[in-house]
Amino acid sequence: MKKKKQVDPEIKQTLAELEELTEKLGYKVRYEKGNFKGGYCILRESRLLVVNSRNEHERRIAIISKSLKEIGIDDVYIKPGLREIIEKESKRKLASEETENAEERSEASETAE
Repeated sequence: MKKKKQVDPEIKQTLAELEELTEKLGYKVRYEKGNFKGGYCILRESRLLVVNSRNEHERRIAIISKSLKEIGIDDVYIKPGLREIIEKESKRKLASEETENAEERSEASETAE
């Protein structure tokens, strides 16, 4: 039987606060299994933020933070500490995506040659 990794209570609290904020903005957070990173979408008039349930809690925080930033949180009151986490995580995620995109372009050019 696989032993579950203990998660820092502070990380759990941050994730819970992000989920609560997401729901305040009219989106439902769903955790699903699959081959995807996660993000927000509108499906049959329902606003969803889908997160891969296989992701570590830290990765979930990054995905929800980036999605909230894209949805728009400038006009919403958010506790300063939580807003700081959203800003930091969304920037970090963007930096890692740029690296991934550069690697994909490199692989595509190698294939084309």
